[in-house]
Amino acid sequence: MTSTAQVDVNPKSDDDSDLVNRFPGGYWKHDIKDFVLLVNPYFPPRSFLDELKEALPRLIACYPSPHAQMVELVAEVVKIPAHNLAVCNGVAELLPVLLGRMGMKIAVPVPSFNPYETTAQPGRLYRFILPPPDFELDVHHYAAFARANEVSGAVVISPNNPTSRMVRCEDLLCLASALRERQQLLLLDESFIEFSEPGRSASLENHLFEFPNVIILKSLGKIYGTCGLRIGYAASANRQLINDIRAALPSWNVNTCAEFFLSKLPRLTHEAHESWARVRSDREILYKDLLGIDGMRVLKPDANFVFCELPSRWPDGDVIASKLLKDRRILIRHNGGKTLRNGKRFLRIASRTAEDNQLLVEALKGIFNETW
Repeated sequence: MTSTAQVDVNPKSDDDSDLVNRFPGGYWKHDIKDFVLLVNPYFPPRSFLDELKEALPRLIACYPSPHAQMVELVAEVVKIPAHNLAVCNGVAELLPVLLGRMGMKIAVPVPSFNPYETTAQPGRLYRFILPPPDFELDVHHYAAFARANEVSGAVVISPNNPTSRMVRCEDLLCLASALRERQQLLLLDESFIEFSEPGRSASLENHLFEFPNVIILKSLGKIYGTCGLRIGYAASANRQLINDIRAALPSWNVNTCAEFFLSKLPRLTHEAHESWARVRSDREILYKDLLGIDGMRVLKPDANFVFCELPSRWPDGDVIASKLLKDRRILIRHNGGKTLRNGKRFLRIASRTAEDNQLLVEALKGIFNETW
């Protein structure tokens, strides 16, 4: 199991007070409990970390393998032919290619992962509002929306970030079929699907070659607890699209530590499945404990995080987040930066270990009782 300890190497180099509002990242420098970044605290196993420690002097002194060889490693892990894959330095590296260089005109259900909105070119983004209070995606209405706006592609994140709600595989197949009729792409981000109850059995990767208009985007860092290694991929039956993506990427876009990790993953399958089961169990307890806070509205989660609306008598999320950080060294994030009405009334809380989750719930209860 990986350690969740944070190391404050230079507390004066970054202002802690800004952590609540700034873009995520760099939290390893701060002595905090981080409930913002979405991680798997139970992977990689200690055995891998020991191997990495031993190999590190060689790894940091070498260039990684070029993309053509790196994609072979990913193919062995995800069981998709290499010529149907492109490897990326995190999914965020793909978005400027798809939405910038290729200039796609896209539909995005909101609230969403912000880079899907911010990376689209001016005049080429169409926001599809997910209706409160449940923020569920109606694929029939969404297909009609994509058709009416004549978009190049329609984005779906399943489970969605920030709502933690997934779209049923049957509904995604229906959407993919409707979009195919209009020669429109489905850009499907499944970065959190292993944390859902059905897991990979609900992935559209199982139907990849039935729909050449589907491109699946996947962050491996989320499910394997290695966000700092920045590994992701795109998968599609459309080989021309994959070739276009590869042509836009650097030859060495994934580092040697990530390559080393990919080379070891096939023999860590059992440990990975065990870690996902533990994350699901801890998340369910966190969900039920948050439901136990009077007035808190919590969506049933499918990913490794929980989306909740604050009780009406509580102050906004930025006030609560600032106090938690100042008094308890706990970092949470409100959703004021999302395309979401009254976003500061909503929290997206990452699930950590059972002990950490309990600490957060008690802190939320305690701060309310102490202050308001």
